[in-house]
Amino acid sequence: MVDIFDNGLTPKQQAVMDEAYEALMSKVEIINFQLYQRLRENELSLADVYKLRNSLNKDVKIDEKEQYKLF
Repeated sequence: MVDIFDNGLTPKQQAVMDEAYEALMSKVEIINFQLYQRLRENELSLADVYKLRNSLNKDVKIDEKEQYKLF
């Protein structure tokens, strides 16, 4: 089974990336709150991730902006 969420990072590397992402998002929140809200709204929720992983539809679609089509 192909894990569409596997980015090849170790757990430690992923933790570093997560921390860097959150640090950047904190700066965006201060500089441009509307952009921050829009970016957060477009993040996958944990429920979305589980839905994708457990989906009977094995043909997960990725659009031209490299975004996953969930439904």
